[in-house]
Amino acid sequence: MERGLNVFVLTGVFANVVFGQFHYNFVNTSVNWTDAQRMCRDLFTDLATIESAADAEAVLNPTYVGKAWIGLHDDLINSWMWSLNDSSFYGEGEDTYRNWFTGEPNNVNGQEYCVELVSRSPYFGRWNDTYCSEERQFVCFNGTLNGTATFVRIETLRNWTEAQRFCRENYVDLASIRNQTENEMVRSITDGNFVWIGLYRQKIWSDGSVSLYRNWDSSQPDSGEEQCVATSFESGLWSDESCSIQLPFVCYTAADVENFRSIRQDETSVTLQWNKVNDDVSFILQFNGVERRIIAGFTPVTHTAFFLTAATEYRFTLYSVFEDIRSSGISITAVTAPANVEDLRSTGQNESSVTLQWNKVNNNIIFILQFNGTETNIRPPDGDGPVTHTVSSLNAATEYTFTVDSVFGNVRSSGVSITAVTAPPSITSLGVSRQNESSVTLQWNKVNNNIIFILQFNGTETNITAADGGDGPVTHTVSSLNAATEYTFTVDSVFGNVRSSGVSITAVTAPPSITSLGVSRKNESSVTLQWSKVNNNISFILQFNGTETNITAPDGDGPVTHTVSSLTPSTIYTFTVYSVFENVRSSGVSITAVTGEMS
Repeated sequence: MERGLNVFVLTGVFANVVFGQFHYNFVNTSVNWTDAQRMCRDLFTDLATIESAADAEAVLNPTYVGKAWIGLHDDLINSWMWSLNDSSFYGEGEDTYRNWFTGEPNNVNGQEYCVELVSRSPYFGRWNDTYCSEERQFVCFNGTLNGTATFVRIETLRNWTEAQRFCRENYVDLASIRNQTENEMVRSITDGNFVWIGLYRQKIWSDGSVSLYRNWDSSQPDSGEEQCVATSFESGLWSDESCSIQLPFVCYTAADVENFRSIRQDETSVTLQWNKVNDDVSFILQFNGVERRIIAGFTPVTHTAFFLTAATEYRFTLYSVFEDIRSSGISITAVTAPANVEDLRSTGQNESSVTLQWNKVNNNIIFILQFNGTETNIRPPDGDGPVTHTVSSLNAATEYTFTVDSVFGNVRSSGVSITAVTAPPSITSLGVSRQNESSVTLQWNKVNNNIIFILQFNGTETNITAADGGDGPVTHTVSSLNAATEYTFTVDSVFGNVRSSGVSITAVTAPPSITSLGVSRKNESSVTLQWSKVNNNISFILQFNGTETNITAPDGDGPVTHTVSSLTPSTIYTFTVYSVFENVRSSGVSITAVTGEMS
């Protein structure tokens, strides 16, 4: 990327600016490296990071002869890293375990970037930084067994890079040592040798850049005590220097837009916005391998990228452009909204819960369920099946609106809504208020005035609407029934087409009355009655003079005969006979008879 140079001369707290191209800023005031870093961060962005030969050339100021600080430096404490960079392998603090020998690391001659473990005296398993080009035996990490790391010593001599490659090709990686126990495990297999382990470092840039570009002068770097880097404005080559000496320095500025951000997105587009600094700058937006030139009018500048894929992360890089020279660019990551869920439905409900189900979009999508002003995060199960979620602690016979948003990268879809109701409570006090030979009258307490009912019996269903107003019971008569028959009636409360669990009752119709009731004989103290029985399942009750007598019909098809004794001569009696089925009586048949005179 092309970069030019601004020249600054600091006088007190003021800066006189000589305009050239932009991005690298040469400050012709001599300070130590730490002060140079602070001033760059205060006035610009940071000390210069150099990523290419073009950058190395761009920082040079033809009017200055000498050296100037750039952002590269040594950090012998914090720059160490393990070859195995799987963060899940390290527990808290385990990636920073160190076991240095006294006075180490010391970066002798400025190029000790790799670490060896030395088991012999006086090291006894402590570590030393050394040249990565040295040839050593080495220890590979061979995975874990029952939760314990296992290590293998390779006796072949190799430099650190070759050792790393061998371990990665044949085992897992060069050994990472996470604690004293593992240090002792490695030490125990070294047999007194110097061995490579996986710890290494590089010089680092002040701004945290990962640029590996280097432009060293011959024999540089050459001192462990010279931990900061300067560039020569004569040759463009670099050297390590003591951080305390005073030199001019080169800063760089960030791109000339402010607050580059994503302000909205849907399934197929992302809208970006930023503040421009002046009206002379245009922009290039780069994403997905394409570039789009943007001529801005007013600030903030707004631009929408269309025809994107749903639930996808995009990296957008925005360059300011002035006279065909680009800034270093500012990048942000933004995601498109995921697709909405499909086939959102209610699959079940009871008085206090509703079970929802929908087809998930893919395994990278989570969901947010909204209802009644609350939000619940829902992670989908593994596999391709639908997502099922039960919402509990609801009120019976209540309508709820549920909205499910798909979520990807904290961005929600537009959402899909469904209305579902909880089941109403079941009725109470279901009973039979009366019955006859062809009907049964049922009665129950209604739940509230918004509830209707469905009566089920004999494979049929009847819708029943409770009478308006009042708190009285609901009464319903079922007609056209068979006499002397047992029926099971189930009453469901219904709200919004959702039924309660239902309440059932068994009731019977009255049997038919007897026929052919007559007197077959009589004398002065008895009357013999006779009638035709209804069927063999029917018994009878004879009622007279305030008394009742239970009568069981004889087997067979003949008439029923019953003699009433101990009567008074010459007396008129009224006899009533009821058919009885399951304790339910018929309407009864009566006859009047007179006993004979006393002889």
